[in-house]
Amino acid sequence: MDGKNFFYLSLLVFIFFFFPFINGKAEEEKILTLTRAVDLALQKNPLLKSADYSVEVAKAQVGSARSGLLPRIDFIEGFSRTNNPMMAVGSKLNQEIFSAQDYELNELNHPSPISNFNTQLIFTQPIFDQGKTWVGIKQAKIGKQATEQMRERIKQEIIFGVIEAYFQAFRAKEELKLASESEKMASAHVQLAEDLFRTGQVVKSDLLSAQVRLSEVKEMVIQAENNLKIAKAMLNKVMGMSQEEDFEIEGEFSPEEKKFELNRLIEESRKKRPDFLAMDSQVKNGIEGVRMAKTNFFPSFQFIGQYDLNDRNEIWGEEGESWTIAGVFRFNIFDGFNSSYKLKEARERLNQLNSQKEELSERIEVEVRQAFHQLEEARERVKVTGQAIAQAEESLRIIKDRYQVGLARMIEVLDSEVTLTRSKRNHIYAWCDLQVARARLDLAQGTLLPPSKLNEQQVSENKVELH
Repeated sequence: MDGKNFFYLSLLVFIFFFFPFINGKAEEEKILTLTRAVDLALQKNPLLKSADYSVEVAKAQVGSARSGLLPRIDFIEGFSRTNNPMMAVGSKLNQEIFSAQDYELNELNHPSPISNFNTQLIFTQPIFDQGKTWVGIKQAKIGKQATEQMRERIKQEIIFGVIEAYFQAFRAKEELKLASESEKMASAHVQLAEDLFRTGQVVKSDLLSAQVRLSEVKEMVIQAENNLKIAKAMLNKVMGMSQEEDFEIEGEFSPEEKKFELNRLIEESRKKRPDFLAMDSQVKNGIEGVRMAKTNFFPSFQFIGQYDLNDRNEIWGEEGESWTIAGVFRFNIFDGFNSSYKLKEARERLNQLNSQKEELSERIEVEVRQAFHQLEEARERVKVTGQAIAQAEESLRIIKDRYQVGLARMIEVLDSEVTLTRSKRNHIYAWCDLQVARARLDLAQGTLLPPSKLNEQQVSENKVELH
């Protein structure tokens, strides 16, 4: 066997044995579960990224507040040239070149221009800054905690958005499937009516009615296809994925039949809702804001150390060298009532935050009640619509049998088919609404987690294939 034939033989063996494995793996990577959809959103959604940046900002603010406890060291380099009598004499003194002839009145009153390079190293250490730094540190820590809590709330809202968009896409896909089945059924009715019309067993109006129904169903298919495209676009947006992605949604889901006690949910929601905890942190920060405003009535004290170099000709020259240490005590006697107004402002802001917290508490209760009753409604709708499908299927079977033997009219067949289609669609809506209602109740309670962290009994692994 020559080298060329051996190469082709090896290539065929590789394709035969390994290509199915590689292709299968690629197909597996295209599978997108609800769990993965949520995980992708938590990685790519820009709102969550923005919240992450807010947390980092809050962390930096804590560090900035703590910096007030540390000394400040400044390096200053300046240059001046002047014939101002006071500044000229001062420059000579700082340069340590003041001489006896400089005492002449003409020289003192009309000095020659003098240049000065001034190098300063200043050390400032606050000893007591009215307590502003300590209060500021506490405010920054509380603010960081509130930011993290709001980030958690945004995360929960994104998870809910994915779940809602996912099941809207699932519902749209099932509606398209249902419309396609209805189209096949309507086509079969047209064929049946044509056969019976040719044999003279039915009038032409039956055939026309079947054809009109077929046209209506085709319009339903067109609308369902468009609705599916829109639903996929919304799912892509929530996940932070490209709008070019296309999905073929598959899978079934079974909800967990878990009972809840409404009053307990309302009580626990005020302990678990991240946005309510964040509002509580803001109220605490408002209390610290009042404390911060009160610090304006306290004195401050700081220590200052300064080292100077002065020279006529060079930067960092050493013609004149000096140092200074000082303590500065400051106590405001009157600032035009500015401190009093700031204290009043802080107190009113605290009152405002307390009112907002009360309003949020009431809103949370309404949201929990609404989500609770929507969940109960969805559960009952699933049961009722399931029974309606079985009844509509049996009714259609009976009427079709009667029509074939001339005991029923085509309009009755079509009405029964419409009823069955409506029952199936209502059942699909009820199932999807049930999934969303469960997630909405968890969101209202503040306990919504990514599906990857939930028990298998609480999550349905609906699969989505990417194209």
